[in-house]
Parts: sequence; C-alpha cells; structure tokens
Amino acid sequence: MSDKAQIYAEGLAKLVRVPTVTGVDRKSFAALRKVMAEEFPHVYSECEIIMPGGESSDAIMFKWKGRSSSRPLVLMAHQDVVPAEGEWKYPAFSGTIADGKVWGRGSMDCKNTLYCTIRSVEELIAEGFVPEQDIYLSYSDNEETSGNGARFCRDWLTAHGVKPAVAVDEGGAIVREAFPGMTKPFAMIGIIEKGYCDVKFVARSKGGHSSSPPKDTPFARLAKLVNYCEKHTVFKPHMTPAALAMLKGLSEGLTGVLAFVTKHAGLFTPVIVKVLPKLTPFGAALLGTTMVFTMAQGSSAPNVIPQEASMTANLRFAPGEDSKLAIEKLRRIAEKFDIETHVMECREATPMVDVESADYKYFADTMAKVFPDCGVAPYLIFGGTDCRTMQTITPCALRCTPCKLSPEQLASMHAADENIDISSLVGGVNFFKTYIKGYK
Repeated sequence: MSDKAQIYAEGLAKLVRVPTVTGVDRKSFAALRKVMAEEFPHVYSECEIIMPGGESSDAIMFKWKGRSSSRPLVLMAHQDVVPAEGEWKYPAFSGTIADGKVWGRGSMDCKNTLYCTIRSVEELIAEGFVPEQDIYLSYSDNEETSGNGARFCRDWLTAHGVKPAVAVDEGGAIVREAFPGMTKPFAMIGIIEKGYCDVKFVARSKGGHSSSPPKDTPFARLAKLVNYCEKHTVFKPHMTPAALAMLKGLSEGLTGVLAFVTKHAGLFTPVIVKVLPKLTPFGAALLGTTMVFTMAQGSSAPNVIPQEASMTANLRFAPGEDSKLAIEKLRRIAEKFDIETHVMECREATPMVDVESADYKYFADTMAKVFPDCGVAPYLIFGGTDCRTMQTITPCALRCTPCKLSPEQLASMHAADENIDISSLVGGVNFFKTYIKGYK
C-alpha cells in the first residue's frame, strides 16, 4: 500500500468510527466535526465555515473562495448513516482496515464521498491552488431520513444570492457490472431521480374474536389486493429519455447483439420495453413505475380480528408518470376489495440534466480522463439523494461518486459488511482534484 493510500484509508476510517446514525445522537455529529477539523486543517483555516441551520441542525458547509463567483460549484455528501444491524465481519463502527478495504457503516454510503471531496480541497489548498470559481462543500446531517439538512444548505445559498452552476452528489458510482455482459467498468452519472410515494391501504371491519371468524376479514382483503398487484402489470413500462440515454451510453461496453440493440435503443424500443422488464427487476425499474408492499399493521393480539388493518406500499414513479393518475388507478383497484387508499408522502421525478450541456460533458470527460479503463454513461437513479433539493437552484445536478464498487459492495449498502476498496479512495480524490482544477 502506498503512503497516500494508507493516509486515505486511515482518514476515512476515522470518519467511520464516529457513529453518526441519523436521528439518534447529535453529539456524534459534533464529534465528527472535531475529527474533520483535525484531519483537514487547511480547509478549516482557509474556508468559511457555515452552519446553515444554526443550532437546530448539524448540516455544515465550507466556502472556498475562488477568483470568480459567476459559476459556483457545490460538492455534496451526507454525514449521517443508517443503523448497523445483523452480524458483521468486523464491528460496524470499528473502521477496520483489512484486505485492502475500509470496513464499516458509512464507508460506502457516503462518508467516502465526504472524504474524497474534502480531502481533494485540503490537498489543493496545501498546494497553493486557487479555484477559478467559488466552491462550496455541502454536507447534510439527515439524508437517510429525507430530513431538512439539504434544505438548510440550499436555503442558505439562496439567501446569499448564490446560484450554483453545477452540484455534484452521491448517486451513481463506477460499477464493475453495470449491466449483464459488460466488458468493462462504467461510471454511472445520475442525471435524474425517479419520483417517490408511500401509500397506506386500510381495510376495516367490526372486529371480533378469532374463534368464529367471518369471511373477508381485513387482512384477507389486503392479501387479495397484494396478490392482484403482484399478478397484474399495474403500471405499464415505457421508454423514457433518461432510460434511452442510459442504454445508449452502456452500448460501448457491450458486444454482439446487445451492443447493437442498446446502441440503437430508439429503434428497438418496443422490443426492449416488452422483454427487459421480464428478465430482471432492474429492467422493470429502469422502464417503469415500481410498487412494493413493505409494512403491515393489525390487531395487538393474535386472537383478535382487527377492526383496522393496513399495508403500506412504496412506489417509485418513472419519469413522465403522472403521480395523481397513478394514485387514482390504485384507489380504483383498492375499492374493488373494500379498501381505503391514503397517500402519506409523494413527490414527482426530478428534472433531467441535459446530457448535451457543457457542464455534463466536462464531468463525463474528466471521468474518462481519470479512469481511462472505464466507460461513462448517464444513469436513471431509482432511489433518492439530497441532490434533488439542490437541483431546485441549479440547472446541472449530477449524482456520481467516482469510486469503483463491486456488485458485492453495492449489495452491502444499508446491509452488513459495508466496505470500500482503499484504491477507490485514491481514484476518488484524484478525480475531484482534477475536476476542480479544470472547472471554470
């Protein structure tokens, strides 16, 4: 391991060892700031330190003054992590360095992004570099619960007249198997996020004792609803501009028929839309709105028929899907089983970044320059990031952490044994230093 790699591994490990579990203990975020101040002294001495939410938030920002303020750049990440459950190879908050990796909760989601961005600024300041444009580091404290940290950061920028030209956050990554049959890793640059909705379905009855149950009790009706949604295509798949751009971008990493079909995805749209969702859950998510039942509630005793039982479903709207029409469709289906429909939270898909814009192309070109062995492609993000908040004040909101991840590492997100390769940290810091140097 090189000296630089060792420094990066130990630096990230220090961040991982602070258990900043979202919504649990604010003292941990104060402890993380102390570690950051020790690890990145140039950033703390040369940049303006901003707590945009005041005493009510642990979101933190750093302003690095550039030669100009005409095209500010915002580099984002979140400090918080999800709880660590299950059995781990190494303790979840030990920050163990072993097998060429840093292990622990947050090592890949997304203290690695935080580390790579702030470390790149730390090194550039130490080298005497002055950026062409103002650069803001924006680190929220409750991304995992869709909290207000990112909004505090955005609102502070707005209040101070800052209009970012570009914002970069987590989202995609450099994935070794981005698509079946890939011949090389691909940097997946998130350009749009699907919409989001939580729907609660409620079935009611007169209740009663379980010893003499009637037909069509609440859970029986809810089960019929679940079965119907599983057996039928509730939301028809369709090709979106984002999915089309993604498939075309991936074509250069494929061979044979797959390469030809994806390169000319526009011509093969009917076939792709018909076949791909049947082959893999990824295909269904790429080409349409998804729905999955995730929670259930009933009576408080095993021998009592509930007067009210419910199931909650999570939906991810495809770009172009009208949420009101989609929810109304679900409402009509639920009514067939005498079930009520209640919308708990709902938001539309974000706007799509223009992949022909100079700012997108510069990011993609920098990725290709720093990682010449990798392909680069736009990416339709199925989940959510803080970047959707920042996107309300910038035309170019890109979601990609320039770290190489294996399928196993991606599967460890929000699961046990989360880890990241130390070499990925070296590549990540190198990318952001290169990107900042050329950003104008």
